[in-house]
Formats: sequence, C-alpha cells, structure tokens
Amino acid sequence: MKMPNFHSRGRRAISPIVATVLIVAVTLVASVAIAGFVFGIFASQGNTAQVAVTATALKAADFIAAGTSTGFSCGAATGSYLTLTNSGTAQASITSMTLVVAGVSNTFALTGANCVVAAVGAAANNPQSMLFVAVLGKVTVNAVAGNAFTGTVTTNTGAILIYAGTFQ
Repeated sequence: MKMPNFHSRGRRAISPIVATVLIVAVTLVASVAIAGFVFGIFASQGNTAQVAVTATALKAADFIAAGTSTGFSCGAATGSYLTLTNSGTAQASITSMTLVVAGVSNTFALTGANCVVAAVGAAANNPQSMLFVAVLGKVTVNAVAGNAFTGTVTTNTGAILIYAGTFQ
C-alpha cells in the first residue's frame, strides 16, 4: 500500500519559527492584559466623590410638628447637625435630605448657598456639617429624645447616603 504524499496536494504549513513567534506574541499580550487588571494599571475610575455621613447629632427638641423650617444650611457643627466626610478626589454638593421620625419620612431642602463637601486634602469644607439651627425643623411627628431616626442625604451626583442614630 502506498502512503499518500501530502506535498503533492499543495498544502503548506507555517514555518516552526513563525509559529513560535506568534505563540510568544499572543502570550505576551494576554499576560499584559491580565496583569493590568490584577495590579490596577488600567484604572476604570477618574475623579470621584466618596461622601459618607460620619456623625449625627440631632436634638429631639429641634424637630417638632409645630416647627416652621423644612430646610438646612451648611457650616460649623453647632446645634443639630449631620457631619459629612469626603474621601474621594472630587467634590460633591448636597441637594436634599430626608429624616424619618417615628416611621414618617420628612424632606428637607438646601436653603442659602451651596453645601459643598470638598475633596480629600482640601483646606476647607471637608468634613462639612449640615445644620438645623435657625428655626425648629418641621416634622410630621414630634421627635422624642432616645428614639431612633434614619434618613438619607442626596448629592448632586445622584448618590444617596444612608444614616441612622438616636435623638439626643
């Protein structure tokens, strides 16, 4: 029996040297891509704000149904306040907040100038405090010292920060 001659059919293979170079090139590209994701060479985030509520000091006497204010301002921590800290590289502005008292949600809006929480390392406005001191905060149900509260703070980026605490 005669063995078929592969060269007579016109089939040609690539050179072993070319094949080796191609395999090494593909391996190099794959290893750089994997190393980039593992060691963070290819950053997927730019400048972002990383804001969190780091302290709550709300006095029950400042949040009553007979109150007249549904707003907050920003400044030095005095009276009833929430403290916000930004560990990110971009600033954020606070636009609104909610406070849940006895299971009922109450909405507060920013009054006055912007409430900016500066980026980490800034000389001012980090941390930033949200204040409820001008007039009594209007809520649906009177707050009681020792009772729990929860709420949210909304930033200009759409981030919603959750906080909780106990009325003083």
